[in-house]
Amino acid sequence: GAPHCSPCSPPPLRLRACHPSPPPFPTPPPSQRRHRNGYPNLGAVRSLVESTTTRNAAAVPPSSSAAGLPHPIQSLQRGDWVKLICGASFEDAADVRNLSLVYALAGVDCVDCAADASVVNAVVEGVEAAMSIAPVRRPWVMISVNDDEDDLHFRKAEFDPLDCPPDCLRPCERVCPADAIWLERMPTEDRLPDGVTTQGGLQGGVITERCYGCGRCFPVCPYDKIRARTYVRDMAVTSELLRRDNVDAIEIHTSGRRPDLFRNLWSGLRDSLQHVKLVAISLPNAGESTISVMNKLYSFMEDDIRCHNLWQLDGRPMSGDIGRGATKEAISFAVHLAAVEYRPPDETGDKT
Repeated sequence: GAPHCSPCSPPPLRLRACHPSPPPFPTPPPSQRRHRNGYPNLGAVRSLVESTTTRNAAAVPPSSSAAGLPHPIQSLQRGDWVKLICGASFEDAADVRNLSLVYALAGVDCVDCAADASVVNAVVEGVEAAMSIAPVRRPWVMISVNDDEDDLHFRKAEFDPLDCPPDCLRPCERVCPADAIWLERMPTEDRLPDGVTTQGGLQGGVITERCYGCGRCFPVCPYDKIRARTYVRDMAVTSELLRRDNVDAIEIHTSGRRPDLFRNLWSGLRDSLQHVKLVAISLPNAGESTISVMNKLYSFMEDDIRCHNLWQLDGRPMSGDIGRGATKEAISFAVHLAAVEYRPPDETGDKT
């Protein structure tokens, strides 16, 4: 964990501790998915919680130096901050709601989700359900946005199933960890003049709201039919979400390669950012230029930020659940930056 903050030492860099995003829950085709007909009964969840131990406010007393600070900031200063990452592109509201319920009961400090109103509503509903079941602390709700459409966190797979050969073995469907690809053969058959019967084509495709852009399907398609659709979150929608009283934080994903894009996004969100409690900047390892990039980004933020700010170190983006050594790489990245003297602060006055 990160060292405890003290006024006599340089402010520490923070690592994000989180659950892989999102977990590979088995999901049948849309027509068969249970949550389409409503959420599970909370009575069974309440009974389970009552029979187990739930982390609550009394379980983790605040440190004396953190008196008066919100509990997520106390966790950051202790070095035991935990954030559930639902996924910057994962938009299945029912699953997001259920994940938020479960992890709020587990005592996470923050729930990070897509910057979409229906997804935020699902997080809030899940958190409120958890708080109705047990005396847990309310985690902060964070939305994730990007300044560049090339960011791997903000993409969706897409393909036309009618372009797929009818006899395709569908490896994309098997490899998808989010069950975001569903294909089935159409029942129609055509009989050719020579008496040969052809198979019907495929229907279905990508379940867009479940795809979070992991990219596993791209290399396994034997016919190279799957494309990546990248996008940038709408700035007006993001501004509106930030003004809500149940959205507490924002994570801005940036590669750092285009500081002008970050500056434009920051300028566009400047007024609405005054409503949040935490601004997190997520960036990958840019090698020797990382510190200069961080300082450049901070120069755009410095005059406006009135809340806690956090540097999130993404050693190898979108690889935490499949990339061997990805976690060690992120930690090594943090250790290296923590030893650098001229890095930008993550605590200035009341900023962390």
